[in-house]
Amino acid sequence: TGEKKMNEEQEKLLSEYKDELLLLGKDITNISTIKVIFFNFLNDKEIDLLRLKIGQAEQFQTYLVSLNNDKEQIRYSKNSVLNIISYVKSFYNFLKRKKYILTNPFNNLRRSRHSKSLPKNILNEDDMNKLLTGFTDYMRGKNLRFKRRLYKAHVICELMYSTGARINEIVKLKEEDIDFKRGTVTLNDSKTKRIRTGILNEYALNVLKYYIEIKGMVLDIKGNISLLFGSKYNLKIWLNEILKEECVRLKLTKISSHYFRHAVGYHLLRSGCDIRYIQAILGHKKLTTTAIYTKIDKEDLRNILDKYHPRQFGVKKNDE
Repeated sequence: TGEKKMNEEQEKLLSEYKDELLLLGKDITNISTIKVIFFNFLNDKEIDLLRLKIGQAEQFQTYLVSLNNDKEQIRYSKNSVLNIISYVKSFYNFLKRKKYILTNPFNNLRRSRHSKSLPKNILNEDDMNKLLTGFTDYMRGKNLRFKRRLYKAHVICELMYSTGARINEIVKLKEEDIDFKRGTVTLNDSKTKRIRTGILNEYALNVLKYYIEIKGMVLDIKGNISLLFGSKYNLKIWLNEILKEECVRLKLTKISSHYFRHAVGYHLLRSGCDIRYIQAILGHKKLTTTAIYTKIDKEDLRNILDKYHPRQFGVKKNDE
């Protein structure tokens, strides 16, 4: 959003607020957020800064949630919206302390819900198989380092595609977290602060068994040998770079490590798996979180229409 000209009153009050923040030794980066985003909203809607009502504060929040960028994607994430509202709320607390206003319209603001939806570039089953198979061609590596790189990425991707694990769970794994008899892996999620059990399919189980046998030859000597994949801090960046390279090489839609988790839920549902089993596999606390995978995409609608619609080219149904 481009910056528009503020009126004198807005400039004066924002300058006073900035001076107070500087005096208290606080960060003033939120000033530009208020100036560019909030004041633009007020001026577009012709709303008086000091006469803003609760309904108009809610309108601003709805505006942030629904705003799209040039690619028709949601401009602000849930956390970004919360941060912007927090900045504006603090500004209005300042206005109240200085007795410019009687009440802060942002104090009792109801949080708008972001509609959860699947990323548009989840690989379908065939493309996922193409990607995973591509990683197994280790010998195309130009040197030993590149071959080990491909092999390690293959193991991690198979593990994530089996368990639906987040990358923050993968980086913490140790050998003792794997139970080969039960075919499970203990996952510690830093996002939800919970420990859950991931299920290994037979293929992933065998891939992991062999990897552990030769782990010493695969990992970088500088890595943390106590960790299953040798690194806790840069593994996500490393893997996403390889995924980007492979997707370009195989002419697939570019994905990041987190898309394996989405693919597990999406592919299981498409194959007929009960949504409650998917909830347990992915470790979702609420079924409503898992429900995003029930949203039918346009490709599915096309397939359904072609399969069931009575008006099909070259098909003539006999009258009974």
